[in-house]
Amino acid sequence: MYIAWKTTIGVLLFAYGAAAQTVSGIGTEGLTPTWENAAVRDGIVGPRGAANHLDPRIVVFTGDSVIPHFIDGQFWQTAITVVNLENHPTSFQVLFFQDDGTDFYVPVLGIGVVRGMNITLSAAGSYTFETAGISQAAGSGWALLSQANKDSVGSFAIFRYSPPGVPQQEAVVPTVNQFFDRFVLPFDNTGRFATGVAISNPSPLSVSIEATVRNEAGQTIDRRTVLLGKYAHQAFVLPTAWSSTAGIRGTVEFLSTGFGVGALGIRGNGNSFTSLNVISNLNWLKF
Repeated sequence: MYIAWKTTIGVLLFAYGAAAQTVSGIGTEGLTPTWENAAVRDGIVGPRGAANHLDPRIVVFTGDSVIPHFIDGQFWQTAITVVNLENHPTSFQVLFFQDDGTDFYVPVLGIGVVRGMNITLSAAGSYTFETAGISQAAGSGWALLSQANKDSVGSFAIFRYSPPGVPQQEAVVPTVNQFFDRFVLPFDNTGRFATGVAISNPSPLSVSIEATVRNEAGQTIDRRTVLLGKYAHQAFVLPTAWSSTAGIRGTVEFLSTGFGVGALGIRGNGNSFTSLNVISNLNWLKF
């Protein structure tokens, strides 16, 4: 069962009120976040082409959120719920990216195959959309809730696994709006348990992430490096990718260069799975 579960979580991690909203899919039109667009949008520089300097750490903004893992296909679906927390209408995009940082085209129920969603919500409005999960192969990446304003929008995602003859399984995936450059993920790879890790880079610069693996006594037992290109994503099952974590509990501390990353853990026991939030010391955060 443990081996079977590691295979299942591996598939999850790897790429093998109508009046309240206006919604459309994004095909080839629309803007993918770029360095210039990001800087102009945040008021850091003037119009594109103006002789201004860019702050290399400003890429996502107040209100922007990252869903660190997104999957569709091979009986997997992802549903995303967004809620307008303002007393006026607001508009934003939800954009999908593959592991290599390129556009991720997915089938959204009632919309079609798109690389993102344009969403307008009325005051206090909400909306949920869901991928179809009909592909024979699973594709994975991450999603960005991108705003041209600083309105408050709440969001979360749900992974759903519905293979024939097996009870449907779900897990809520929190969105990230604080992008950590240093964080800790506890793991449990004992018995039938296995822990997976998903990390996304929401910036147009490559990042290097140093990982320190510790046992429950706090002793360092391994060190690794994770490299992510611009807008890239990486996901792996800890006991499979890093044998030092097999059969034990402990923590992995991640320390990244430059802009922070979005991350989460996924823990399974052979019958079900759940998401894990990363942990950070407030004194570590950049303000």
